[in-house]
Amino acid sequence: MELKGKRILVVEDDYYLADEVCQELRREGAVVLGPAPTPFYALQLLGRRGVDGAVLDVHLHGKTVFGLADELVRRGTPIVFATAYGEDVFPERHKRSPRLIKPFRREELIEHLSTLGQPPTLEDRQLSPSSRTTASRTGFAEETPQVRMVRAICAVMRQNAVEHRRSLR
Repeated sequence: MELKGKRILVVEDDYYLADEVCQELRREGAVVLGPAPTPFYALQLLGRRGVDGAVLDVHLHGKTVFGLADELVRRGTPIVFATAYGEDVFPERHKRSPRLIKPFRREELIEHLSTLGQPPTLEDRQLSPSSRTTASRTGFAEETPQVRMVRAICAVMRQNAVEHRRSLR
């Protein structure tokens, strides 16, 4: 993927790293959305607009980015994770996703984004049978972008509520 004119979403909670990544992408001619410090903010930035690619930090202020990653994959957006965490933190459906290991060099970032091809669908990423049942039961793939956005926001809110309840114990 040639980066000139491409819309790239950057989701990173470390201000200095996020600023550096955004500057590098702009130097390559990309139109940068972000940096977004949380998945919720990233979804707000996206709205109904599409992006050509996304760079996602895995842990953002104690939360994971996998709900947002699922939404981006549903939208057909190629993603690359930027993380210092090992494979054990990744759910099965994202274990084969492209990754940049922090700290990474500028060249690695540009190379990863330049080589992003057609993103695999969630089904290609070996969804669990229960996830497939949910997706087919709701008809999620055939719903409007607005409905998908509301579902993604609700999923993030449910995840945050569960994590908050756990932290109170």
